[in-house]
Amino acid sequence: MNAYDAGAKECRISVPDINVSSREPYSNFVAIFDDGIGMDADGLSNLWQIGRSFKKTEEVSRRFIRKQIGRFGIGKLATYTIANRLTYISKSHGKTLAMSVDFSEFLPSESGSVRPVELPVREIVDWQKFKITIQTQLDACGVGSEIEDAESWTLAVLEDLKPVKLKRLKYGTLEWVLRTAMPLGIDFNLFLNSNKIESSKEDYKKVVEFKISDLPKKRLENLQEATKVDWTIVDQGLKSEFFPSGIFGTIFVTERTLIGNKSEDIARSHGFFIRVNKRLVNLSDPLFIDQALMHGVFNRFRADIDVDDLNTEIKASRESFEESQLKDILKIVLREIFNEASGRYNEFLAKSASDGKKMEGKKELIAPQLVEIPLADTIAEQSDISGQTDADGNWFYVGIKPEMVKDELVKTLYSSRTQGYKYRYTASGATERIVKLDPIDRTFWINSDHELVKEYAEGATKLFLEDFVTAETMLEIYLKEAKIGTHIIGTLLERRDQLLRSLVKDHAFSSKNIAQSLREAGSDERELEVLLVVAMRALGFVAKHISNAGEPDGVARFNDIPNGERKITLEAKSSIGTPQLSALDFAGLREHMVREGAQGCLLLAPSFPGATKQDSAVDVRASQQNISCWHVETLAKFIDAADSHHLNARDLLNIVLKVYEPDEVDNAVNNLISSERRDKTALYTAIIRSLKSMESRMTDSPRNSSMITTSISFQSGFEDIKQSEVDNALRELSNASQGYMIYTKENIIILNVSVDELEARLHNMTKGDVTPRRISNFREKEN
Repeated sequence: MNAYDAGAKECRISVPDINVSSREPYSNFVAIFDDGIGMDADGLSNLWQIGRSFKKTEEVSRRFIRKQIGRFGIGKLATYTIANRLTYISKSHGKTLAMSVDFSEFLPSESGSVRPVELPVREIVDWQKFKITIQTQLDACGVGSEIEDAESWTLAVLEDLKPVKLKRLKYGTLEWVLRTAMPLGIDFNLFLNSNKIESSKEDYKKVVEFKISDLPKKRLENLQEATKVDWTIVDQGLKSEFFPSGIFGTIFVTERTLIGNKSEDIARSHGFFIRVNKRLVNLSDPLFIDQALMHGVFNRFRADIDVDDLNTEIKASRESFEESQLKDILKIVLREIFNEASGRYNEFLAKSASDGKKMEGKKELIAPQLVEIPLADTIAEQSDISGQTDADGNWFYVGIKPEMVKDELVKTLYSSRTQGYKYRYTASGATERIVKLDPIDRTFWINSDHELVKEYAEGATKLFLEDFVTAETMLEIYLKEAKIGTHIIGTLLERRDQLLRSLVKDHAFSSKNIAQSLREAGSDERELEVLLVVAMRALGFVAKHISNAGEPDGVARFNDIPNGERKITLEAKSSIGTPQLSALDFAGLREHMVREGAQGCLLLAPSFPGATKQDSAVDVRASQQNISCWHVETLAKFIDAADSHHLNARDLLNIVLKVYEPDEVDNAVNNLISSERRDKTALYTAIIRSLKSMESRMTDSPRNSSMITTSISFQSGFEDIKQSEVDNALRELSNASQGYMIYTKENIIILNVSVDELEARLHNMTKGDVTPRRISNFREKEN
């Protein structure tokens, strides 16, 4: 870092290799040499000022166009952790100076007094004599006779290394750290024990690579149309009357993002690099063309462009251009270059997703570029993936745990997909987010308490729900990839979540959702009224919401063939606590019932007066007026069990028209749900399961009711199953299968499709998962 800030073209590091098996002892020093601007006496004196940096940023910026990395002057304190002595030798302005510090002189004082440690700067007068004392270190760094004529340089030597820390100074680890910190294409060479350190990004796979001379005819035609002059490829360069010397360059797009890692602290690796007479003139401006580009491509895009004709357009600062026609023309050229790279990258994605040579279940229809790579790109660009110290690390749908190691996570995501994704359901709470993706375990944890999940988590819609939460998670990742602010993403996704919840409530269909909504509406008068009407419709009533003064909150009709139409009034009494007896107005409710010509009344409330005298009064008045008193929880329990127990309007009428006291209604509902009435959904599922188990057995024997009954009787919960129950269920499944299954008068089962196809057709009755017709490579196969 110091070498780069000093404008060095080259930095050489020597560390003791304690892993080499040799009889010769390893060196007990670390040496770092650079050919930067060096330090004069003031520079060495100010070196130990903590909290600010005295580096010659203006001079370095003027000579080398580099941004300063170190700012606080605390880096040198790290040397204390591995060595007891540090020496600087530096040449600048014709003088060679040296300064040493012995950390053992920094002793604690029992009295608390401060004793300054003198760090004198001394000039090396007899260079040849002094050189002998540091020749070992220079040789270790690979510095030869070129040091004699160099105008400036710095050598730092750490001596008397601490044994414990020395053992941890592993060459491989240090090489990895340095490679990770090196940007691509930088004008700075780094050597470790004479081995050149290349940026780790050099290892990234290039999925697109071409030269400007490879631009197709269509791109040249686009340039001609936009600039009104001819463009040609001559001598590997793009030329026109605007750029007679030509525009040269190489372009590539990598599979992984070029943004991220410590290398960003030194210099960027992505974007356009415009050089004029071999001088980089847009270090801090990767975009250059002042137009938004697709971040998914641009973050992995690099174009090194040489444009010597721009020399007259450079400002005196040598860091930017004067606004001019020539610069505007160059922007058009660069835009066309990027479009070509983007087009080739999209072709790569399309080809990756359509490899027709792979068998079913092996073909990646959902390419990693749509899932893992955008997530890896986004995480790689974050400094703190947990979000504890970096606001941009916060995630809405992605579960990043503090213990996750960023580099390992990114490496895993960039690796080939070796396992599919799992979808698991967990009760996270009604107000929690719909999904959390665990990127390590590749599991989407879906919140079963969310309204949308309760509505669509059963039957054929379950696959759609899982596709939706996958796309919703990726939407957040794509927004982060596009550099949208985290707070904006959070606000948008929060509003979107509220919309989804509202849409489900607006057209609630599933019994579970209606039941849950009833439980939540106890203190909302109008909502409780509406949900009572909705609950009646779910049971098969024709129900209407009224809620006018002097009228019931609603009415519900049911054509009970052959007994004729039956009608009940609906009344809802919301409350935060227990309502007063007077608020229930049994006489008024009776009047509504008589006026509507109804046979009964269902009164719904969160609770009823609980004091002993009032309790007996409620029971008496309810019985006198024929008002069936239902707790909200009781009706919710009834609706919740409607699908599994096939409860309907007739079952509810049998209670409303006969049972009136709150506790008696509770008992009647509990008895109905816990009765021996078979859960038909479970029976339908058991039949399908039995058919599957027989699919490859006795293929020459027809299936009949007796065989299915015997098979089901071995399944848990069906030990006492009767053949008559199975007969009825088989008949119902046959009627609903639309010809997929035929159940004859002789109790023979004829299947015209596979059992999987039959199950898919009957999913509304079995409420089970539907087996996709195409084998998925993205989803993990369920056992």
